[in-house]
Amino acid sequence: MAKESDKLVLHKCRNCNRTDRRAWNPTELPKCGHCESTMDPLEIRYKCLRCGHLTWSEAGTTGQSCHKCGYRVFVKPRKEGRYKELKAE
Repeated sequence: MAKESDKLVLHKCRNCNRTDRRAWNPTELPKCGHCESTMDPLEIRYKCLRCGHLTWSEAGTTGQSCHKCGYRVFVKPRKEGRYKELKAE
């Protein structure tokens, strides 16, 4: 089975709007081969709330369902070891 880092994700250049499929790296964004500007991913990684399966989806799409369990609600996964603190008011 392929590793998550081997996934090719569609990226778009911030400066010249060119698109290219690049390997996904969660720590650093790739640079454009044309103008050396930073490229942003156009596909977003989501996690199923019921079974935890990770899936990729194009930005702006709605109505996605999990391929494993059929659940329809997804969230963006957080980095390992992180949690969200809320202020009590």
